[in-house]
Amino acid sequence: MKQGRSLIVLSVGVLLIAVVMLAVGCGGGDRDLATARPRPDARQIILIAVDGLRADHLGSLGGTVATPNLDAFAASAARFDWCFAQAGDPAVSFASLLTGLYPTTSGVLEAGDRLPPEAASLAEALSAAGLTTAAFVEGAPGGDDFGLGQGFATYDASAEPGVAARQWLRDHAGEDFLLVLRGWSVGLDAAPATAVEGVEPPEGFFERVQVVLASARTDNPTAFEPGDLEYLKLLYARRIQAADQALGELRAELEELGLAKQATLIVAGTSGLDLGQHGPTGAQSLHATVTRVPLILSIPGGRGAAQAIDKIVELVDLMPTILELQGVAVPAGVQGASVLPIIDGTGRPPYIAFSESAGLGRQRAVALGGLHLLASLDGGSRALFDLAADPAELTDIAAAQADKAAVMERHLDAWCKMVAAVSLDPALRTEGELDDATLDQLRSLGYIQ
Repeated sequence: MKQGRSLIVLSVGVLLIAVVMLAVGCGGGDRDLATARPRPDARQIILIAVDGLRADHLGSLGGTVATPNLDAFAASAARFDWCFAQAGDPAVSFASLLTGLYPTTSGVLEAGDRLPPEAASLAEALSAAGLTTAAFVEGAPGGDDFGLGQGFATYDASAEPGVAARQWLRDHAGEDFLLVLRGWSVGLDAAPATAVEGVEPPEGFFERVQVVLASARTDNPTAFEPGDLEYLKLLYARRIQAADQALGELRAELEELGLAKQATLIVAGTSGLDLGQHGPTGAQSLHATVTRVPLILSIPGGRGAAQAIDKIVELVDLMPTILELQGVAVPAGVQGASVLPIIDGTGRPPYIAFSESAGLGRQRAVALGGLHLLASLDGGSRALFDLAADPAELTDIAAAQADKAAVMERHLDAWCKMVAAVSLDPALRTEGELDDATLDQLRSLGYIQ
């Protein structure tokens, strides 16, 4: 059972939704090192979120791309091999990472949705605890932050967020801080300037990528041409190597600043990238190629060091984990749960993760017990996959494992009702009490007590 959930409280079998809603809050650059040095008792967190980074493309997880810096980091830290993003859209998953809320509850279901101010964020909680907070993200300077900047003293969008983040780090190394870097993107929306050395792209490649992206959420999505897909795989590998190099440079700078052993360093993917495995709709699906992401935590004092953990976790778990590490109370309503009990060997099953999409008939997914179920709320589509035997999810076993698929579908149905019942978006929120069967399912999953 995931410990520490605070979303729903039961009293004599009644769901107190109104009370809950109030509780929720109804790289690169020159090395010009700063003179500021960290204090021995400083509280410092560096969170790196990489759009498009698939877990199965890291060398330490059997990938063919050379990622020596990510692998070395993973070998010295706690590596979660089965972490799932809350959405295939990296902006949506990033919102869940910052709030500990599932997309339906936060109201951020697709890019362009605005995070409501009622959502308590990681930055707000740590700011209130006295930490300086800053986020550097890829994007147009001065652009809309869609509410994700709430709680950050600095929220800066630029084409080179890694450079800005490292300069900020030099200036604030002696303070208590939260530094979030959403940079080093390796996905389709990364800057096209990164090319494959020695290999010319097919003529018109980058223009056709934009056509594919624009069509992804339409009724007639465009597939990649075979030649384009092969070049995309090469380009994806090159971008992962660039992100790997940037991590190596950042860790070297942390050593020079005296932060390497006392700052908590976290690397997570916000989403993966389907490389044609599931046709033209794969990019907006919730297949593991899109939702299974790396999660690596380096905690001062060696807590969890050199652990490869096979328990299922999810990005919403990061906010309560960071707050617990800092001794800060988790805001009421947070739906994730700290992974520290898992790291410490005291976690209790079930280990479960949920994802959701605004597309493909409002697709939803649940990972549990080595299986991954995808189903559409609008009906008609259901598929079950064995994550260990078929990590790319090419063989549907729903018919052969009908009983297990039915159990997981009941879990998914109860979860869908829960996240809608407490949504911060009035358009998504459902009214009324949940039925006894739903409450029993949620109780079995640890969401209620």
